[in-house]
Amino acid sequence: MNRIVGLILALACAFGLGLWASSSGLFFSGESQTRTAASTAANDTSSQQQSFPTNAVIVTAADVEFTPPRSRIQSIGTGKAIRLIHVTADVAGTVEEIHVQPNTDVNAGDPIVTLQRQTQKILLDSAKAELEQQSASFSRFQTLLNQGSNAVSQAQVDEARASLAVAEAKVAEAQYEYDRRIIRAPFSGRINLNDLTVGSYLPQGAEIVTLVDSSSLLVEFTVPETAISQIRTGVPVRLTTPALVGRVFNGEIIAFDSSIDEEFRTVRVRAEVQNPQNLLLPGMTFSVSLASSDTPMPMVPAVSVLWSPNGAYVWKLGADNLPERVDVVLRHRLGDNVWLEADLKEGDRVVKDGAFKVSQGVSIALEVADPSAENADG
Repeated sequence: MNRIVGLILALACAFGLGLWASSSGLFFSGESQTRTAASTAANDTSSQQQSFPTNAVIVTAADVEFTPPRSRIQSIGTGKAIRLIHVTADVAGTVEEIHVQPNTDVNAGDPIVTLQRQTQKILLDSAKAELEQQSASFSRFQTLLNQGSNAVSQAQVDEARASLAVAEAKVAEAQYEYDRRIIRAPFSGRINLNDLTVGSYLPQGAEIVTLVDSSSLLVEFTVPETAISQIRTGVPVRLTTPALVGRVFNGEIIAFDSSIDEEFRTVRVRAEVQNPQNLLLPGMTFSVSLASSDTPMPMVPAVSVLWSPNGAYVWKLGADNLPERVDVVLRHRLGDNVWLEADLKEGDRVVKDGAFKVSQGVSIALEVADPSAENADG
């Protein structure tokens, strides 16, 4: 009997201990959950404090810099000799002598070809003989008149003087016809390849040789109308040609059109490059490069520029980061930057990333880069 009573008491104690342990465990679990919930709420509150307003447009900004454009205007041009002429025959005739060979240099006035001129030689000799006779007659009449002789009158002297002048003119004419059968170089240059042969007949106006002065070359090229403000005489240019790989030649602009081609919207420009060694030949193709400008202009990231039917524009950030639309004209681009003509000042800020989301009057929130993230990237 006592054993049964002891067993019942033991079971009752065990049941009581179980209830106590269960109660203690439930209380601890509730406190832990309460602390966890509180921590979560605190984190949510902190996160909400660091986030941007829900009605703001998040963008990044960039400062406007004033720098000279570093781009270069590129074009393709063709070289021309500074002087080139097709030497022709003023008179018809047969080639008697050739004084030059192809690819040889001549000076101004050097003979190139002599045509047969026997007839002109005869006429010249005859005119000279007539001149001698008229000169002797005039001298004799003039002497007699000066001596007071009645054998000659003043009228006879005047007539002899006139005859002498006519004789001199005939000699000059005959000499001209004789000399013009020698074709001479009008300027210094180089003789091109030709097919001249002694004995060949040249009709009047026939081309004899081509004379080229390539001591300097003229290179003509075109630039877009947007670059016309950068074109002026004296601007240096750099030229390269595929015929001479690795060589760079320096020249300068000497002239340009005063009007714009309406079809292609370009301007024709002419530059001159010195060629003392005759390395450059007329007809060569040249790649032309010239600095676009040395005047500082507003520079902004290319992503800041937006387009509308009325043209290009950027969003400038004013007081309280309120966006202000500024119309711009693009002048140059290099990599990720563009140079503009715009009402912008040094230090102005423009919207960079996210510009397409901005509109007039919208609230702007600037995104700030995380320094720890930058250090991690670095």
